[in-house]
This record gives sequence, C-alpha cells and structure tokens, in this order.
Amino acid sequence: MQKLFDGYHDFIKILVFPLFFLTLFGAIRVQQFDFTLVSHWLFSIIIVLTTVIVVTMCLFRNKSKAFFSNVYKILLKHIGIVVCTSMIMIVALQVLILLNTQTPIGWDVGDVMNAVIHPRSGIEYVSINPNNLFLISIHHSLYQLFLSQGTSLATTWLFFQILTAIELDFSIICIVLFTYKVFNRRVALNAYLLFFFLFMLTPYIQTPYSDIAVLVPISLALLCFAGLETATHVYLKLLFAILIGFLFVVVYETKPSGIVLLIAWTLDDITRELLNKHKSRKTLNLIVVLVVMLSFVGGQYVANKFVETHSPVRVVKNRALPWQHFVLIGMTGNGGYNSPIRHTTLDFVTTKKWLNILHNKFRSD
Repeated sequence: MQKLFDGYHDFIKILVFPLFFLTLFGAIRVQQFDFTLVSHWLFSIIIVLTTVIVVTMCLFRNKSKAFFSNVYKILLKHIGIVVCTSMIMIVALQVLILLNTQTPIGWDVGDVMNAVIHPRSGIEYVSINPNNLFLISIHHSLYQLFLSQGTSLATTWLFFQILTAIELDFSIICIVLFTYKVFNRRVALNAYLLFFFLFMLTPYIQTPYSDIAVLVPISLALLCFAGLETATHVYLKLLFAILIGFLFVVVYETKPSGIVLLIAWTLDDITRELLNKHKSRKTLNLIVVLVVMLSFVGGQYVANKFVETHSPVRVVKNRALPWQHFVLIGMTGNGGYNSPIRHTTLDFVTTKKWLNILHNKFRSD
C-alpha cells in the first residue's frame, strides 16, 4: 500500500513538472514578451541596467552572494517585523498612487463599473457575461451603502480602487500566514517577496475586477485548509469543512475558474484516503470531504437566491456566452481575447435565440 501511495505522489510530480515548463515556454512566446514592441529608450535603460547588474555580480560574486545571503537571513529572522513594516509602507504608497493617478479603464473592468453605477446600462453586458453578476451585485450593494447617486465618477472609481488594494493586501497577509502554518517561515518569506514584487505596486490595484476580488475567498479558504489539516477536534474539522464549502461558493461566483483548487483538493484527498490503511481516519476524512461538498451545494443555492434578490441588473436569458466560446478562444492564437470569435459567437447566440422564437411562433400558429 505504501508503494502505491508513493507511486501516486511520483505520478503527480511527473504530471506537474512538464506542464510547468510548458506554461513557462508559452509565457516566453507571448506577444507581450516581444522586446521589439518596447520603446527604444526603455529598451536601452533595461539593457544598461541589466548589464551593470550582471557585471557587478560577476566582479564581486563572493561579496554579492554573502551580502544577499546576510540580508535574506535578517529578513527570515525578523519576518514578522519585515511584513508589518513593509505592508504599512506599501499601503501608504498604494494610496498615494491611487490619489495621484487616474487611468481610463475599459474592457470588462469598465463594463462592470458601469453596471455597478448605472445598472440599467449594464443589461447587455451582464446578459452576455452573467459570470460577473455576483461581483456586480456585491459592488452595487457597497456602492449604495457607502456612496450615493450624486457621487462623482472619479470618487466612485477611487473608492473601488482602494477597496481592491485592501483586498490584495489582505489576501497576501492570509497567504503568508497559510504558508507559515503549513510549511515554514522560509516558504512564507519567499511567498511574501514573490507577491510583494509582482502584485502590490502594479496596475492591479487600479482594476476593481474579479481577478483581485477572488483572492480574498481563496486566501481565506487556504487558511481553512491549514486549519483543517492541523485541527485535532472533530467538530473543529467539520467547521473548517463547512467554511471551505461556503468560501468556494464565493470563489465560483466571483471567478468560476477558481473552483479548480477545490476540485484538485477533493481528488487528492479522496485518492489519499482510499490508499490510507487507517479505517477510522479514512472514514473521518471522507466525511469531511462530503461535508465540504454538501456545504458547497447549499451555499450555491443561497448565492443564487442572493443574486436573484439583490441583483441590480435584469438579465436577458439565452444571451450568455457558452463555455465552448472560451475553450475556442483558449485554443486559438495566443489564447487571449479574440474579437472575431466573440462577434461570431454573439451572432450565433442571437441567431439561435431568434430561431427558437420563430420556431415557437410557427408551432403556436
């Protein structure tokens, strides 16, 4: 049985690593990574800085290695102070950036904000993209609670951008706590540094959209996963299981693709328990998985009722983009937004709707 269990983990490693390098290869080949699209002066600055850094690291290799090693050890030793201090500085910089930067944002972000402020004008967008209806309902509730119809557009955008920055910062803290509790402080510091340089001062804080909003329930669910793995009391495990189910309802309603994490955990946990020799532990853990699934189903029912009751936008049925549309986009070109495919799909959806109407009309006649 142990050999079978070890073989299961080896199979996961064999499956994941090639996919990781395939993803990296695809990321390098995307159009956004084409240096010919970068302006000459910016490209020159990048080349000069890269050359200076590489030459300095080569000439002073031992000293550079010792310096960065000592800095990392200090950060690791005082990780709590480092995280708290840097988060305070980052929050101040985020607010400063948002107060002094006004960027016109269109696409889905602009459409979502337009539906939040003027629900009637968002009927067409939400009917085509009903996956954003939950986020629009939440944001519209916050808009009514903290703002008013007379609030200027700039103030409204600023409010939701600050909210987005708060969501991002809160999620990062939760992820650091999760990695610290499940792994160790070294992994927690690496996770924090990764998020620190990639997300915290990027344009993400200016886009109040599901990409950042979904991080809140996901990071809280990760903390619940950590609690589920470390809890010894049965009732505490069941409580974490219920919370995980409810949180992933929010994840699914905010960003449907986020449900992949729950599916992966479920498959992994079921497989591990089926290979487990301890019957009592196997029974308890399978019950936990069942509780997660039941709480997800129940939470989904509640979420649907919430959207039906509190949705500010009336959705026209049979106008939503089918899942096949997104699969086709992902398999075409670089997998990014594809306007011709979108227009073709919308024409098909519209045509299908009208064909059904005509068919019903002819039958009634």
